[in-house]
Amino acid sequence: MRSDTRTLVLLAVETAVLEVAKRALDFLPNVELITFLFIVFTLKTGVKKTLIVSLIFSFIEMMIFGIGTWTMVYFYIWPILILAVHFLPENSGRLTYAVTAGAFGLFFGMLCAPVTFVIGGWQAAAAWWVAGIPYDLIHCVSNFLVCFLLFGPVMKAMEYIAF
Repeated sequence: MRSDTRTLVLLAVETAVLEVAKRALDFLPNVELITFLFIVFTLKTGVKKTLIVSLIFSFIEMMIFGIGTWTMVYFYIWPILILAVHFLPENSGRLTYAVTAGAFGLFFGMLCAPVTFVIGGWQAAAAWWVAGIPYDLIHCVSNFLVCFLLFGPVMKAMEYIAF
């Protein structure tokens, strides 16, 4: 029973941290901590728990913002990142995780395009992706910098949390 309660609290706290981090930087276009946090959570709490957190986070985002292309993509975008991190070599180092975060930001628009394709066809998906390239570049650079600068200190702080 203690393990179930501990897991439930962990999932709730991780989800709350994601929501607070998302709201804190909402005013900055394509600058976010979510990618970084999912990388850290995957490394520290494991792929299964982090996948559950990503689904809860996605549902909460949909409840806050409604059902839209930007909320629907979360249901597959975040699991792609989590699985990518899970399959990286163990102890890859902050540069590898920062490059992964940057690449994820760079290809975010492309990963969102399938929903637009289903709704509006290939021309709409291509237009969506191309129009978003400047934002994807911002996303790439900010994800890289956030992960590169915060990875060491946050991972060290996470050592003090009992999982």
